[in-house]
Amino acid sequence: MMVYEYMPNGSLGTALHGKRGGKMLVDWVSRYNIAFGVAQGLAYLHHDCHPPVIHRDVKSNNILLDSDFEARIADFGLARTMLQE
Repeated sequence: MMVYEYMPNGSLGTALHGKRGGKMLVDWVSRYNIAFGVAQGLAYLHHDCHPPVIHRDVKSNNILLDSDFEARIADFGLARTMLQE
């Protein structure tokens, strides 16, 4: 069993395209911080994990937002480790 931290703001996809239609992410600073957080997460997976992890399914619905709108990469069902020579 896997246990995840509760993400009260749901996914980025819902924040952008859901019933509230982008009203959760009004300012560009929030949007920038989310994009930067996703980039940091992917850099960690690609460069700091040994062996490196390739997510293979990065999309807005697989980016979760915590209570401070910090991005968390989710759904590693298609992820693969990369063999290095």
